[in-house]
Amino acid sequence: MRDPIVAIATPYGRSAIGVIRLSGKNVLNIAKKFFKGKSTIKPRYAHYGIFTDQKGNTLDEVVLVYYKAPNSYTGEDMIEISFHGNPLILKKALEVFISAGCRLAEPGEFTKRAFLNGKMDLTQAEAVAELISAQTELARQTAIKQLQGELSAYIKPLRENLLELCTLLEADIEFSEEDIPSISSSEIINRLEEILKTLRELLKTAKTGKLIREGLKLAIVGKPNVGKSSLFNALLKEERSIVTDLEGTTRDYIEETVNLRGIPVILTDTAGIRKSSDPVERLGVERSKRKIQDAHVILFVVDGSSTLTEEDFTVYEEVRNKNCIVVVNKCDLGICIPLEIFDGHSIIKVSAVKGYGLKNLEEEILKKVGALVEESSSIYISVRHEELLKKSKGILEELKDRLKKEEVSPEIAMLYVREAFDYLGEIIGAVAVEDILEKIFSKFCIGK
Repeated sequence: MRDPIVAIATPYGRSAIGVIRLSGKNVLNIAKKFFKGKSTIKPRYAHYGIFTDQKGNTLDEVVLVYYKAPNSYTGEDMIEISFHGNPLILKKALEVFISAGCRLAEPGEFTKRAFLNGKMDLTQAEAVAELISAQTELARQTAIKQLQGELSAYIKPLRENLLELCTLLEADIEFSEEDIPSISSSEIINRLEEILKTLRELLKTAKTGKLIREGLKLAIVGKPNVGKSSLFNALLKEERSIVTDLEGTTRDYIEETVNLRGIPVILTDTAGIRKSSDPVERLGVERSKRKIQDAHVILFVVDGSSTLTEEDFTVYEEVRNKNCIVVVNKCDLGICIPLEIFDGHSIIKVSAVKGYGLKNLEEEILKKVGALVEESSSIYISVRHEELLKKSKGILEELKDRLKKEEVSPEIAMLYVREAFDYLGEIIGAVAVEDILEKIFSKFCIGK
């Protein structure tokens, strides 16, 4: 059992309850030095008592729960003590435990120990952090599925199939001089194709997975006074951006996040793009142009009730070759512009003020990023998973191509299969690389 660690497991600030968590060697005896209760501490029971400092002075009335290894979150002996949620009390209790030999836990160290002790695989450990940081219901559902092992349920059979293939190839090598039938190239190709089929299906979920976890960047651009801020407020469903009849009201970009069909969308209301002698407005325009470069989708807004101007075309030149939707605003006042000018782009007519066409616009945004997702969809892989799946897929495709063109010895074929096997192992942590573990768990909060 590893050295004892301690951390505050609840968010900083005043609250009804604040929890301190301990895990590791001898934590029960350490806790007993400062916890004074009326009954013997038994595993998985809540015990009421008094918590004292090093001098025996009462610090707080608490409830202590002991989890005996291996039946705990970390797989080690664990203690959780619920204090009144005053930061002063929690800080003092933390100091008491550190003085008694506990070490302050590193970010994610409790979950890292759970992984190292076999309580969960690496995909499930990652899901803990994703569940905590989920911004939408779909993100929460995705994290829960991964925490329950759904991604592992795809990866583990793939590794088993590759291991079986390795066994057959190994038999070819060991018993090459015996009268034992060897595995044929066509059979290897068939086995590889079955594995590749699953890898391709998993990789299809990468784009949506990235959007669910990180959010879609959407920039609203156009010349001044075409209704960008009104559209921003309409999509956000609150009055966040100031709207007036004066041109150039928005001098800098404004960002907010909105839940769009389960995907967090980072909306950016940009300053109207035009030539200006005002240094502040010029700076806002330059920032708007940078936001255009970063955006996944751009909403190019024009005033449908007015004739297009040179400023409209100037902005259009900035965005016409990007992932752009032309939003014809103020359609309730009539359409006065030739829409065929924007052929090749999606065109959505809306009235940001009246709320017309906003549902159609939401649909088009999601179509643009290929992210129309159903609630019944399965897991969505992360960027880390995608990189490793691509490596595994690339190795197996290379082997399959070679087998179709030439004779490949079982020794060489097994090297390919072993490499693909190890890449899949990195996903679930069966092949643990220390710097990868460090990177993953460093993103966790302390106490988890």
